[in-house]
Amino acid sequence: MKHRSKLLKAALCVCLSAMMSCTAILSAFATAGEDPGTVDDEDKIFPDPDSFSYDDVEVDFARGLQYLLHFYDANKCGVRTGRIEWRADCHMEDAHIPLKQYGEDYKGVNVSDEFIAENIDILDPDGDGCIDCEGGMHDAGDHVKFGLPGSYAASTLGWGYYEFREAYEKTGNAEHMEEILHAFCDHYLKGLYYNEDGSVCAFVYQVGEGNIDHNYWLCPDLQGEHLLDFARPAYLATVDTPASDMCAGVAAALAINYLNFKDTEPEYAAECLKGAYALYEFAVETHEEDPEDCATVLSLGYDGGFYDSSYDYDELSWAAVWLYICTVDQDETKKDEAYEKYIEAIIKVDETVTFDNGGHPYTGYFKRIMKDTNNCWNNIWVHCWDTVWGGVFAKLAPITNIERDWYIFRWNCEFWSGITHLDPGLVDTIWNQPFEWDTQPEKPEATDYLKTTPAGFSMLNEYGSARYNTAGQLCCLVYSKYSQEKAQDPLRFAEWSKSQMEYIMGKNPMNRPYIVGWSPTAASHPHHRASHGSKTLDMDKPADQVHVLWGALVGGPDAGDWHRDITKDYV
Repeated sequence: MKHRSKLLKAALCVCLSAMMSCTAILSAFATAGEDPGTVDDEDKIFPDPDSFSYDDVEVDFARGLQYLLHFYDANKCGVRTGRIEWRADCHMEDAHIPLKQYGEDYKGVNVSDEFIAENIDILDPDGDGCIDCEGGMHDAGDHVKFGLPGSYAASTLGWGYYEFREAYEKTGNAEHMEEILHAFCDHYLKGLYYNEDGSVCAFVYQVGEGNIDHNYWLCPDLQGEHLLDFARPAYLATVDTPASDMCAGVAAALAINYLNFKDTEPEYAAECLKGAYALYEFAVETHEEDPEDCATVLSLGYDGGFYDSSYDYDELSWAAVWLYICTVDQDETKKDEAYEKYIEAIIKVDETVTFDNGGHPYTGYFKRIMKDTNNCWNNIWVHCWDTVWGGVFAKLAPITNIERDWYIFRWNCEFWSGITHLDPGLVDTIWNQPFEWDTQPEKPEATDYLKTTPAGFSMLNEYGSARYNTAGQLCCLVYSKYSQEKAQDPLRFAEWSKSQMEYIMGKNPMNRPYIVGWSPTAASHPHHRASHGSKTLDMDKPADQVHVLWGALVGGPDAGDWHRDITKDYV
């Protein structure tokens, strides 16, 4: 039974990691068309509870994993690859973006003509006057290749594969997952331009312009200059046009996937690792913050206002923790050196300065979330495209084995699951104390837990509630994995995760699986142009979607367990 329990957790974890990543892409923002508006409570109609039974809901984590991976095939850009027969080549003009500074028509790149001229041999080695940005992944239901949600998806999918590879193999999904990871990483490597010394000259972090793309509700195969006066500019990170958040996010994705491919494709893995090291160094070099306020970062990339980044400290930390793991994997003797370079960059404290409260200031990336060692951090958010601290602490805690890092990791899992918090003691004594499993007493008086819907679904935000929930599940299950042989109750979070996943698979008052294609009662109108198949720029025509977006996770329920299944409802 114990062995079966481990396999169940592994399969469940990997299913959730894939789901959580795909929803980072699928949780669409407002696109062209009218706002779907709000719905009054009296207009919300639930199915007759006597018409179905939760006993009839199919809960199948292996099938869930298989379905979820197909979403990415539907979102691939460029030359058609993958396992979705109704997708075709699209945006082939991305392979020939003019290497000139764009004007009002947005046809070209964001960097100056002077920069292009100075680096023409690097940027245009074949002399065709263009830059090749074909490939990669569309974002959400639209067709821009955005930086942060893309790198988040690539790194989080890779993280799930790294943690639970055996579950992919046992369910026959390893090959499919590696195809998807390649699609991400191949695109990133193609857009990475090196100086002679191996440092980054430029990196393409976004292709397309949301303020143009969102005016065309059209399947990607028809969206392009062959039919429309349509521009898809390329955005390059350079020393003059920095994007430290985007570069660090991609560095993390490439580092993780070095680990995933190092044994099966060593040459490809080496290219990923080379890119990861270079992009991280470039992100550190170009990171600029307001000298008076570290919360204001001046080196963030452009996104047109669609995926505004709060800051880059979390992406820098996400990349650094994985580069530490990669460095030690390559050479165990460099462990101390790697710790100083990558881990200290995150957690560094200036113990020569003591504030009135007795705390010492953080000077590493932690300074954005904790002022000093007499302050801890209760993370009420979750691992997502703009805030990857959840993943950072999941990987950092086993490395430092410090009470502070395990506390922050565990507290977020307790907050999401509603499981009683453990008490680490006084905040000012935990920041540098070694961690011991389950030595703390419980805090039964604690009330700081995430609210749930009436049916028990943990709800952070109605805008993409299911993606946030599954992200919380992933972090909880990773914690369960690490605590499996050590904690008194290693399944304390796994059971909660299982119940939430069952809700998503249809054990909810709507009798609605939120995975497209799952069953006859599943959500079937995701806000997705490719599957909708409109040829008239109209979200209402056709009324039903032309194609099944297999495996896509729609936004999810609202705080009252209700969901509206219409294409135009981007929430």
